[in-house]
Amino acid sequence: MQDEQWKRLLELARVVLGKGAWASWASDSWCGWTTFSSLEHQLTYWARGVPDAEELLADRTVDGGLWPQSFYYQDLAHIIFPARFYWEHVVAGVFQSGYKTQDIARLSAELHKAAIPHRLTELVLEVKLY
Repeated sequence: MQDEQWKRLLELARVVLGKGAWASWASDSWCGWTTFSSLEHQLTYWARGVPDAEELLADRTVDGGLWPQSFYYQDLAHIIFPARFYWEHVVAGVFQSGYKTQDIARLSAELHKAAIPHRLTELVLEVKLY
């Protein structure tokens, strides 16, 4: 994957899946990702909503944006967009929870048009480079 493809993938995901937030209860979109650096060190997967277009630079995401730090596209090893994701939240002492769905089939169609390689199943749309 080239930088332009990563950026376009995230742009399309934002348009198709909706606005992202740091917490699943507040987010219309949701994804998880890891980096090659993380696979060599902590083996961390991050999870957040999809960043806004202005947070997507030519070669990386911005530092201090929706994602917790800047990520170089060439370091991205795996990104997953679930068909549905769980959320929970406590409001005025009342626990609330549920599931939100994402139209990953529509996202897949847009990625095909943009010639961005990916894998689609009933559960997830993903780009996995390892």
